[in-house]
Amino acid sequence: AMAALTEEERESLENAAQLDSARSAYDELVLAEAAAPTVELIAAIGEVTLESAGAIESARASYDALEADVQAHVGNYADLEAAEQAYSELAVANVEELIAAIGEVTLDNHAGLDAAQAAYDALSEEQRASVSNSAELGAAAEAYKAAAQAEAEALLATFKVEEDVVRGMSFYYAPAYPQYIDTRCYIMPYIGMQDDNVWLRLMYDYTGDNWVFWTKLTIAVDEERYYRTYSYYDVVRDNQYGAVWEYMDDEVDDWDIEMLWDIVNSETTIIRFEGDEKWYDHTVSASDKEAIRDTLIIYEALK
Repeated sequence: AMAALTEEERESLENAAQLDSARSAYDELVLAEAAAPTVELIAAIGEVTLESAGAIESARASYDALEADVQAHVGNYADLEAAEQAYSELAVANVEELIAAIGEVTLDNHAGLDAAQAAYDALSEEQRASVSNSAELGAAAEAYKAAAQAEAEALLATFKVEEDVVRGMSFYYAPAYPQYIDTRCYIMPYIGMQDDNVWLRLMYDYTGDNWVFWTKLTIAVDEERYYRTYSYYDVVRDNQYGAVWEYMDDEVDDWDIEMLWDIVNSETTIIRFEGDEKWYDHTVSASDKEAIRDTLIIYEALK
């Protein structure tokens, strides 16, 4: 209405300043309302612990997404900065404690090193610079690497080797790896090498008196369960002299490596080869667990 007046008419208004004041107050309310969700997220952080990362990250992301004039209305922004600083100090202290607790590192006892390394890697570059005993972590990692390399070289000398001269490939099998496909049931990885390339493959083999026609695997590792499903034609099947065998030679991914280490460290691992109507349960022996461990040690060192 004011804008519709002439300049002379506007000059005669006695309360024009009241409109300016109202507009300013309203704009402030709009900005404060826009800032309110971020204010609430910051307030919800509460006491900072090592479990506060998610809340702090959410509040920071919300604040950074605001326009500058809205950010100016986040009245508790200093609390967010304080929470970030407190969390950073806690995270650094936690890593220092984990490093101090590593103890003696061996090939079969490196959980402390793994935990400390994972926590250290999760820190920002600035936080890592604040870790007072990072050199101890580096020394422990180098010691583990050297021990793994030494054992891998010793183990590799005991492995069976098959050469594919045409393709320029070598394949390495643990001594416990069955020589023939129709010998027994097993789950066993083996290593392939070509020049500087190293890879791992995994053999699932059912051998028995009767067909199972399996397409599904359930690997029961203590209380943990892993599952694999294949098409009927993925599995190779053959028979001779009353024995049948059905096997799958598969690529290995991170999921498989995690499963294999769990098998190595398990009390009991049972593999169920399951078809539409039949199944067979195979318990992994201690010697096969050791063979799986040795293969993984060599693979990680070579890789």
